[in-house]
Amino acid sequence: MKELKEIPLDKILKAMGDPIRLGVIKQLLQAEKQEITCGDFNYCVQKATFSHHIKILIESHILCERIEGVRKYLSINPNILKTYPSIFEAIKTSK
Repeated sequence: MKELKEIPLDKILKAMGDPIRLGVIKQLLQAEKQEITCGDFNYCVQKATFSHHIKILIESHILCERIEGVRKYLSINPNILKTYPSIFEAIKTSK
């Protein structure tokens, strides 16, 4: 995993600057274990479009993925959560 000091805040904010990606982050923050399988997200775009948004979040190191059998679990990078807690708290409590 990329060291957090190499991930500038502007890159993180840019990656989360789309309503679909912001919705992914919010769903993960509100999930019971802050981890969701790819098929369990609520989204209103085509599957390919949603996959593209997930890819952007993974490549920007905002999301981590864990593969268990045929399921892919996504969660927010814990290092980013610790470094920018106020950003993620604001997202979690936003309407």
